[in-house]
Amino acid sequence: MTRAHPLDPVVLLGADQQHIATRAQLRRLGVPSGTIAHRLRPGGPWRQVLPRVICLQSGRLTIHQKLRAALAYASPKGRQPQPGEVLLTGFTVLAEAGLPSAGHPADLAEVDVLIPTQRRVSDREFVRVHRASGAMPGGFQRDDGLWSATVARALADVAPQESGQRRFRALCAEAVQWRHCELGELLDQLLARPGALALPQVARVVEDLTAGVRSVVEGEARQVLTHAGLPEPLWNPVLFLNGRFLAVPDAYWPYACVALEIDSRAYHLRPADHERGLARANRLTAAGLPVVRTTPVQLRRDPAPVLHELTALVTTGPHGPHGRISWRRAR
Repeated sequence: MTRAHPLDPVVLLGADQQHIATRAQLRRLGVPSGTIAHRLRPGGPWRQVLPRVICLQSGRLTIHQKLRAALAYASPKGRQPQPGEVLLTGFTVLAEAGLPSAGHPADLAEVDVLIPTQRRVSDREFVRVHRASGAMPGGFQRDDGLWSATVARALADVAPQESGQRRFRALCAEAVQWRHCELGELLDQLLARPGALALPQVARVVEDLTAGVRSVVEGEARQVLTHAGLPEPLWNPVLFLNGRFLAVPDAYWPYACVALEIDSRAYHLRPADHERGLARANRLTAAGLPVVRTTPVQLRRDPAPVLHELTALVTTGPHGPHGRISWRRAR
């Protein structure tokens, strides 16, 4: 058996590209078609994972090999893609960014890629193809050399397929709350697609984010308050007492000086968030602000007591330190 020399160009290519290569790359290195076919035989050392895309080893693909293979498949046939010509997008990007609602990268059954609209590439095996409606967006090169769309663009690309409003709302809230993208950038990407606001899930997210909502439970609370006829509060405003920072309540009615806090360990992104929420409510109460506290379960199952308390406070205000409170809208 002849062993490959460590300086063999095929070995070097495999080491540089996580053992993923295209037929065109192998042919440019001088590997004959017959040799490629022989190594791809049943039980051979190589395997074809997608049209034109070969894994230079046997066994199950790793998640990173799948990403590289998907980009290679979606790239222009017979030549190397220009930087940013093909991008990872969709749930692939959201999961790799660590958004809880996107799942773990290793659990994703498909790899989402974004290509120019005129390219003729279709979904295949584990590759799901998205087409840019206009010019390709700007992407960035990851540490592993693969090109990716931004989180904001990835959210815009999954929006048409996410008919369920709850998960899409959660994804957008997580992206903004964890600072994976700026609010303005996300809104720009969501609204760039023609007819975007005709999609209920996009219209709801845009409305919530613009209002200052930054979580799923806040979005649900906003719907409950609206249906009950309560005035629209400020969502996540920064409050100051005598010019000094006080707190950022979930919701606040400035003319009444009333705050709403939604307590839920399950819906805070990190355990420490729940503890900070409790401390925040205590600071508001200590400052003399009426604080109505509830939970997501109560808002869903029996919101009447909370709505009654809020209505009584909002309609009889202002309360407490109203004249000493100033505020700034959520960013």
